[in-house]
Amino acid sequence: MTMVKIIVIEDEAHIREEVMEWLQFEGYHIVGAPNGRMGLAAIQREQPELILCDVSMPEMDGHEVLIAVRSDPDLSHIPFVFLTASADRDAIRKGMNLGADDYLTKPFTHSEVLNAIRSILQKKALLDSRVQNQMNSLNMALTEEREKRLLKSRLVAMFSHDFRNPLTSILSSSSILRNYNDRLTPERKQQQFDRIDGSVHLLIQMLDEMLVAAEIEGGHLELAPELVDLTVFTEPIIEEFRLIDHDAHQFLFQSTLNTPIMGDPKLLRHIISNLISNAIKYSPSQTQITIFLMGQDGVVQLIVEDQGIGIPDESLSHLFEPFHRAANARSVKGTGLGLSIAKQAIDLHGGSITVESVVNQGTRFTVYLPSHLPQERM
Repeated sequence: MTMVKIIVIEDEAHIREEVMEWLQFEGYHIVGAPNGRMGLAAIQREQPELILCDVSMPEMDGHEVLIAVRSDPDLSHIPFVFLTASADRDAIRKGMNLGADDYLTKPFTHSEVLNAIRSILQKKALLDSRVQNQMNSLNMALTEEREKRLLKSRLVAMFSHDFRNPLTSILSSSSILRNYNDRLTPERKQQQFDRIDGSVHLLIQMLDEMLVAAEIEGGHLELAPELVDLTVFTEPIIEEFRLIDHDAHQFLFQSTLNTPIMGDPKLLRHIISNLISNAIKYSPSQTQITIFLMGQDGVVQLIVEDQGIGIPDESLSHLFEPFHRAANARSVKGTGLGLSIAKQAIDLHGGSITVESVVNQGTRFTVYLPSHLPQERM
């Protein structure tokens, strides 16, 4: 079993040696450094699992080490814990704002150090496991059948290309916040945080779409129906998009449904989210996006209508094909999988979807879902 590697950067030799001795006794592989410059060199050389770093040091202080680590894509994921004097609250606050994971206040005890390290390493292991499980699921779904190689190549290519934009946006905003924090007004800071939040949401949506697409192509997408109050279910989804959209569009939601339906919450969310997301992406700012819910004779209708760029007639027949992008929509970011996923989810419910659109005037999607699923789908 590989030993966990920890770097201890501390200019006070007796503290550094004592902490290193504690951790070596617990079975960790420890590398020590007497100042920030040598510590950063050790981090770059050793690629540790965790960094313990004093704040006040000669040549290069702890804040400078943290900035260098968080700015390096190969190192930015490493948990970083500050060692600081109890009275140095400003240094603690600054360190946490720069992206430190935790801090230990001197004088600290043997148990405090070990508990902090174990807690952080457990969180890191859990996060690493979740990411690895998602990647494994995607890889297994994409490689299960040889005839799906075209899908795999397109997903991987799209993953490499389309993920770059939001990742670049996140890195850019975090760099601005890190390097110019003291010069930014609260409004400018909030703009950068909102930009990061929006990019993260986009990444999650893209990953979810690719995972569902892989499940569809591998024949693993199944229906798990339960009673759903569709009005209550839809409201927070709209509110989530309203927050991400930063009031760029006007949302109107109306519902006359008064009884729950049988449906799969996961798939219903994909249907609703993809239709609203498309309406936002393809509509100018300050236009209205309208969502209606209504029911009659055992059939529920979900209508999402926008005042956007519309869909050319030649694209309507290909609209629900994977990766298809209308000619007037290719400059808009997206995977081209959303409507295909929504159509598959609707089909699994035994429903249907229609579209009416006029170029430069807007688009209206209408989803028809049975309020009670046929017995064979239950």
